[in-house]
Amino acid sequence: MAHAGRRVDELAAAAGGTVVGDPGAVVARVAAVDEADDQALTFAVDERWLVKALASPARAIIVPKAAHEIIVPKAEQLDQSKTFIVVDDVRRALALILQKFSPPLPQGEFTHPNAVVASDVSRAHDVWIGAGVVVCEGAILQHGVVLLPGSYVGRNALIGADSVLHPHAVVADDCILGKECVLQAGCIIGSDGFGFVRVGAEQMKIPQIGNVILGDRVEVGACTTIDRAVTNSTTVGTGTKIDNLVQIAHNVRIGDDCTICAQVGIAGSTQLGDHVTIGGQAGVVGHIKIGEGSIIYAGAQVIASLPPHSRVSGSYAQPHRSDLEQKVLLRKLPKLFEQVRMLMNALEETRKKP
Repeated sequence: MAHAGRRVDELAAAAGGTVVGDPGAVVARVAAVDEADDQALTFAVDERWLVKALASPARAIIVPKAAHEIIVPKAEQLDQSKTFIVVDDVRRALALILQKFSPPLPQGEFTHPNAVVASDVSRAHDVWIGAGVVVCEGAILQHGVVLLPGSYVGRNALIGADSVLHPHAVVADDCILGKECVLQAGCIIGSDGFGFVRVGAEQMKIPQIGNVILGDRVEVGACTTIDRAVTNSTTVGTGTKIDNLVQIAHNVRIGDDCTICAQVGIAGSTQLGDHVTIGGQAGVVGHIKIGEGSIIYAGAQVIASLPPHSRVSGSYAQPHRSDLEQKVLLRKLPKLFEQVRMLMNALEETRKKP
């Protein structure tokens, strides 16, 4: 996607960095080293990547301060067409600079004529509502909310200030979003929890009459579903980030600043402490507790509660080091089997001798 050019000194200021080289240099895009051209700003997280970046056509490079001692003494020897933005943390600087290249969201007071907004909706003066949006009775839209085309806000739902619903995101009846939440396309907040009771040969639905509450600055990925509680609330703590295609069941309670990667499934009534990280395709059974600061590695199947700061992997999940040791031993099994077979054959030959 083409963008207007940005001066390097402006980008450095946004990232809290300093410029070595031409502060007036202009870049048109941000690109990885392998994709950079002579109009690009690229980045190097360490000296190894700095070598690659220096050899690339990139016009400017974001580098860590650790590389500053390499750059400045050798400035005369370096490609003079390159300019450097020197920062404490390259990844943080990259995030801040990419914000300068991101297309802006719509803002200001606007309601598309094709939107359907109930007459009793409480909305701040600067709410933006796109085409095909539906906002139901009793909903509250706080200041700066952006509802992109096709999104849905249910009865008595509350959308916190400066939150954004991308196309076809759903916030169902009675659910609550904190400030600065982002719901990506197609995610559903407040779908019915999976609750049934078997009566004879049939299954009877258990009404799900609770809601979902998201804290401030929660981001929910595309096509993720967070089920409403049977009673009370399913909750997601402030600052938590949830990837695409995640299933969070009814009455789950997730702490602050957790990271949940794609295709994770968390069964009902499980509790996650603060700062928990769950890798992609991991599964967590219901009615257990995951202690704060724990890491569940990708693909793990967690079937029991974990103390704080656990590191688990495997099926079924166990301490990560033990899982790695077992995987190493499993790789050695064919060789071990062959050795045992040879020993058994030798023993059999010995027995046959008079």
